[in-house]
Amino acid sequence: MADNKYTCAMIPAAREHIPCPTRNCQGILYTVQAWDTLYFIARRFGVTVQQIRNVNPQIINPNLIFIGQLVCIPTVPQPDARLRVLSLGFLTETGQQLPTVDGAVQLTARVIVRATFNRPVSRAFFFLEPTGTETCELARLIGVDCPSAVTGVAEILWQVPSGTLGRVYVVACMDIICTKSDEVLIIRND
Repeated sequence: MADNKYTCAMIPAAREHIPCPTRNCQGILYTVQAWDTLYFIARRFGVTVQQIRNVNPQIINPNLIFIGQLVCIPTVPQPDARLRVLSLGFLTETGQQLPTVDGAVQLTARVIVRATFNRPVSRAFFFLEPTGTETCELARLIGVDCPSAVTGVAEILWQVPSGTLGRVYVVACMDIICTKSDEVLIIRND
């Protein structure tokens, strides 16, 4: 059965029908709310349904949990969960990488700006900060992407004004975690 097919929490017929939690929970005791499923509880706490079931032997049927039931949520060591930008690239409309001369990417009139991340992001904001400024106060938004929740790639098609010179960077977020890329020097001479 797919994880997202679990049945929502039910109202117990009597309090004595609610299974008791394990006595030695090595994590968080969570009280099941209306509309909870094991799948949604697992997502909320960043664990899997199987990890919850492993520490809750009283849950015999994963489709049968009760409102008010106490469920042990295991504390699972997470791998490096930081969101990181892996690359920030500049491509032609046909997907060819644009050349770099003296450390500056040479832009054309229409450019694909593509960022890749170590995991999926929900929003990516692309900014241009003019050369000669040291603060982000003069940066301006050049595009936003709301990529698919399954890929770690975001991109925009940027109409680059003639004479543009500055640094481009991306800020991306997933839920409440955000990251910023390094800045890339760019120029459009024509």
